[in-house]
Amino acid sequence: MVQTAAAMEAYNAYWVNSIIPGADTMWMVLILILAVIALWQARTFVSKF
Repeated sequence: MVQTAAAMEAYNAYWVNSIIPGADTMWMVLILILAVIALWQARTFVSKF
């Protein structure tokens, strides 16, 4: 699917004007942190058996 230049500029403006600094990459960091927490929780849950 090809996006128009206007759509790409709107997308970039959304991330530039975000409340979170560096939001274009911060969401990836957040997902990685949540994955690590989920793995830790799963490990502690399994270790109880």
